[in-house]
Amino acid sequence: MKKIAAWSGISIAAIVLILGIAGYAYLRSSLPDYDGQITGAAVQETVEIYRDSYGMPHIYAQNDHDAYFALGYAMAQDRLFQMDMVRRTVHGRMAEVLGEQLVESDKLFRILTAAKSPQAIAEELPEEVRAGLAAFAEGVNGCLEHHSGALPLEFLLAGYEPEPWQPADCAAVLYYMAWMLNFSFDTEILYAAVVDKVGPAAAAELFVDYPEGYPSIVHSSTDTGKTRNLGLLCSLNRVRELAGGIGRGASNNWVIDSSKSATGGPLLANDMHLGFGLPGIWYEAHLVTPQMNVSGVLAPGVPLVIAGANEHVAWGFTNAMADDADYYREKMYPKNREMYAWGGFWEQMRLVSAPIRVKDSAEVPFSVRLTRHGPVVSDIVDYAEQPGEVLAMRWVLYDLHQEAAALYQLNRAKDIGDIENAVQHFKCPGQNWVYADDQGNIGYWGAVGIPLRAGFDGALPVSSWDGEHEWAGYVPTENQPHLKNPPCGWIATANNRHAADYPHPISHYYAMPDRITRIERLLQEKPKLGIDDFKRMQADMYMVLAEEWVPVMLAAVEDGEPDSLGQHARDILAAWDFFAGPEAVAPSIFHTTIGFMVEKTFRPRLGDELYRQYIGSTYRVHNALRGLITRRDALWFDDSATSESETLDDVITESFAAAVDYLKQRMGDDPAEWQWGKLHTLTFYHPLGRVSSLLARMLNIGPFPFGGGISTVNPGAYGLPFRWETYAGASMRYIIDLQNMKNSLRVIPAGISGNFLSPHYDDQVELWRNVDYRPFLLGREEVERDAAHVLKLSPN
Repeated sequence: MKKIAAWSGISIAAIVLILGIAGYAYLRSSLPDYDGQITGAAVQETVEIYRDSYGMPHIYAQNDHDAYFALGYAMAQDRLFQMDMVRRTVHGRMAEVLGEQLVESDKLFRILTAAKSPQAIAEELPEEVRAGLAAFAEGVNGCLEHHSGALPLEFLLAGYEPEPWQPADCAAVLYYMAWMLNFSFDTEILYAAVVDKVGPAAAAELFVDYPEGYPSIVHSSTDTGKTRNLGLLCSLNRVRELAGGIGRGASNNWVIDSSKSATGGPLLANDMHLGFGLPGIWYEAHLVTPQMNVSGVLAPGVPLVIAGANEHVAWGFTNAMADDADYYREKMYPKNREMYAWGGFWEQMRLVSAPIRVKDSAEVPFSVRLTRHGPVVSDIVDYAEQPGEVLAMRWVLYDLHQEAAALYQLNRAKDIGDIENAVQHFKCPGQNWVYADDQGNIGYWGAVGIPLRAGFDGALPVSSWDGEHEWAGYVPTENQPHLKNPPCGWIATANNRHAADYPHPISHYYAMPDRITRIERLLQEKPKLGIDDFKRMQADMYMVLAEEWVPVMLAAVEDGEPDSLGQHARDILAAWDFFAGPEAVAPSIFHTTIGFMVEKTFRPRLGDELYRQYIGSTYRVHNALRGLITRRDALWFDDSATSESETLDDVITESFAAAVDYLKQRMGDDPAEWQWGKLHTLTFYHPLGRVSSLLARMLNIGPFPFGGGISTVNPGAYGLPFRWETYAGASMRYIIDLQNMKNSLRVIPAGISGNFLSPHYDDQVELWRNVDYRPFLLGREEVERDAAHVLKLSPN
């Protein structure tokens, strides 16, 4: 019997081992073949796809159709599931593959896209752009047809197969980016809720467009209708989280001309700050045809380089933080939910049927209501706290949506004149374009759709029925903020204010001014700057915020007992050089003190739920706190729950003491152990890596100690207060030398592939963490020298 039991155990172990080996082999079959030749592809002539040592495709084709086909093929090899998730999100079809928890997301996107669908946007693009999207779709579908192995793991776990790719799906991806980079959708509702809670004057102190006295890019009566329904606000933010968003982070770009450059020609840098994840936000590729030789980052699912360079020009983007959407309070006819008031009459709404299919459940009936202003967004929840009213939304994207045409022209630009012709088509999401050409020119354009608002500034929802808050068109492109070859020899943007005296509201949501302040200092510290200087700038973790606030903290916190823990912490702050490296202790004390200051300042008067929504934007919180600290005696520092009158110094003293106690409890009573990188960590999460510990070990990368903060040039954004894990930062880093492109550099945080079994899933992590780079190649000789694989696509 013992022998039988032993053999039985061995047999079970063998079966498990065999099944494990078979399962691994099956998953390995999902890896694409980067080598060989495929005949019968829908190309006109043979196309070569070189994969470099990091797996990035360099595509050589004899015409644009074949280049876009090959790009679709290569991108589908690497990012198919990611592409499918984004298009499903925008089309409102997530619940049919992932279940009823995604119904809310599907409802929101059915609402958003009802006024202008991705299909309609694709159909309105110029013919040559439509042809490019169609060729790309053919390439994606060609990859699906030719791949004989397993689909990626995510499809296996979700239990479905991808449908053929359509040109409209490319428009859907751009739609998704415009939504994720928008600040209006939730901020206007939040502002209205805060007004309702504390009144317009106190609320205005919490919503600061941009602090006064800080750099702009170009150096040169509101309706207070109340929206009590926090349910809509919570729903919008919940969907943003469920959609696995790219984050609304921030970005840096700067450019110097030949008079400022040590290379003799323009130098351009760009690092766009967005949410971290696996695979990363950006795909990278290089396309060469007789019409173009362009490389850069692309959104998975779109065959156009968004930021990058060709042989003649380079360009980079930062978010303009545009207020490009407005909410309208529509007054409903009492006896008909499909009629609303406008201009003294009752108008009929347009209805769009949008039933939602749900995996393993019944279909959910749903219809979208549209007014003259846009879709009724409040239908995502039961909007009952404002009897007789609903909220409709007008969005720039519904009117202006030729971004694909702009990128198509940009990829082929020969000089900055061509770039400035392309910019007229780019309006949503609004972006700050910084660019240069090989003739020595540099420039900037605020590429953003700016509504001409009559009688209001767009910061709060407005009444619609009187017709007094309409848009009167848009600011012409030539009147948008722009620069060309400024005398100083440099241009920089970091989501900061466009111009102090610009006559039209562009944004109410600018980032903290710390990054642009630091960048401008570094640009001016030497007569000439080279590539190594740009590397140092992209790695910089100096905190302007600490430079300003630590003296205020030290003035408030009195000296304690010489050997006390609090005195030791105070001494560490006093000796700090304001660099927030992962090994430093002072950043832990500083950031934890700020966390308690935020809580003590805002939570008592806002209440728990409104406070939780308000602190969702660290920029909003820090910009407000900056203004309050300058005033010192602001009402917000006084705790209404006590009989005393608290001041800024009281808040700082209590917050510092609480921070010391927090760090002691969490990290021990030796401040040498309070290193910022132990508290502030980074993990690259795969969407499925949060589902189980097994999948986490398979799919996630990290944790790593991480430095910086929300206000550093090299950022490490975390959630307020005390949610220390880094969720956003540099999603790419480029340095482009227009004098000699062979010196140009690039890196992304993780890798080209979305398949966790691929060597290119995470092969750039250490480069990125160390702010190191790989070559940005445009020359064929260099590409072939670095090639690790070659795949040829040939016609019949």
